Amino acid sequence: MRPCLLLISHAYAALENRKKLQALAQHFDLVCVTSTIEQRVILGRKASDFDNDNDAGARNYQLVRCPRRGSSDTTFRYAGLATVMRSRRFDVVLVENEPWAVVCWQARFWKSLLQPKALFGEFTWENVERPGWKGFILARIYRCMTATTDFIIAGNQAASQLVQKRGAHSNNVLVAPQLGVDLANHQPASPSERDELRKAQGLPSDTFIIGYCGRLTEEKGIRELFQACDDLGSVHLALLGSGALEPWHKEQQQTRPWLHLLPPRPHFEIPAFLRCLDVFVLASKPVRTMQLCWEEQFGHVLIEAMACGVTTLGSSSGAIPEVIGHDDAIFPHGDSKTLADRIRRVMNDSTLAQSQLERTRMFYTHDAVAALWAGFIQQKLAA
Repeated sequence: MRPCLLLISHAYAALENRKKLQALAQHFDLVCVTSTIEQRVILGRKASDFDNDNDAGARNYQLVRCPRRGSSDTTFRYAGLATVMRSRRFDVVLVENEPWAVVCWQARFWKSLLQPKALFGEFTWENVERPGWKGFILARIYRCMTATTDFIIAGNQAASQLVQKRGAHSNNVLVAPQLGVDLANHQPASPSERDELRKAQGLPSDTFIIGYCGRLTEEKGIRELFQACDDLGSVHLALLGSGALEPWHKEQQQTRPWLHLLPPRPHFEIPAFLRCLDVFVLASKPVRTMQLCWEEQFGHVLIEAMACGVTTLGSSSGAIPEVIGHDDAIFPHGDSKTLADRIRRVMNDSTLAQSQLERTRMFYTHDAVAALWAGFIQQKLAA
């Protein structure tokens, strides 16, 4: 019999992300607790654009939707989680969130009370230490977390080092992505397909296009990306997303005819944008303040772009270098001159794109990620 896994995460309220569950259910008798379909706006779109039940008939696992009680992704708890815990015996309870998240401690409490024989695991992306009093408090939360957790899946190397610094044994920590990518809708475009995709999105077909997709915020390094494009002089830049810098981008569009701004889209429409591009750039830079302390934790759009056969460049911030895996594709964060040089180097060279595509097919599909998780968890069960 396959082990029974209870997975608790708001990430699977996104329809595209549930493709990972399909792969994970090949290894486990899987029950997933996620959020009810919400009415709020996400990246300028209705939440229902990202989540619906169209996949219900194809699920090879049980999806349980619970209402969220709480205002943010780290302060919410799930109403009805105890009922799910009582419904059957689980071999493993795994929750995806940061170590201080309320839902992690809620799951830990009910697991200890209702599933005492089950293993308890957490997935975390957190890769930086907070300054000041926040760091002091969080260090102690980490100690409690590692002391009451059987295994940890860390989304990047820095997250692994952080939990080990706070007491986790290296044998109980796996470094692995949270999600993979679907190769069925992420694949390279032929020249004719790319021209049609560009035409459909109002982009020029006969020019070199650099792209970015995601939050339009300062820490994503978009100002440096603009500067690099200014230096290059003969390229176009396409940005897709929404965020605090959106008004500034619209101002820049008045004096930069090579700048194209596209509105946010649901996950399933992102590949059509990525397949239009010659180069994708994620120029993130670290932020260290009491209000925001952050470095790129993975950059899932990197593997999406790589799967589409698009040359993908990233800054030295956070987990970006380990995700891309090619030194020639990395530039120092905040350094627009080196970024421009990196783009010049790949403008007439497809070898990097091909190598990145092969890397994605090997390590970053949903099946590959699920197999990595399953092998590690089953090893813990057998210990």
